[in-house]
Amino acid sequence: MNRRSMLQRGAVLALSMWIWPMVASAQGGGLSPSQAAFLRAENRRIEDYFVSQVARAVGVDPERVRRAMPDEGRITVTVSRLIPMLEQDLGAPLSEEQRAAILRADEERRAALARVREGAARR
Repeated sequence: MNRRSMLQRGAVLALSMWIWPMVASAQGGGLSPSQAAFLRAENRRIEDYFVSQVARAVGVDPERVRRAMPDEGRITVTVSRLIPMLEQDLGAPLSEEQRAAILRADEERRAALARVREGAARR
């Protein structure tokens, strides 16, 4: 196992530990209906912005990015599935600059989701 795959596996584990409480709370873990609605709307807005950033970085239509993203119901690290699917769809590997831009967009997305989750709990 090379260093890159070890880092990816570590990132998957760390992110799954981070995302699981968010999934559990979104499934009715004490959120009022208005909090849940706020959380869903903000999640959608954040995901839409993420898709537009990735589309711009890769130079494709946002719909192509959406098709490459994992299903919403799956508990997975979005970017770890998105990059290989985009490469498969494009028929060529992404450049290091494109990968870096996608990873930055994913970091922004995760930070925004964390802020929204905290904000929903306070509403």
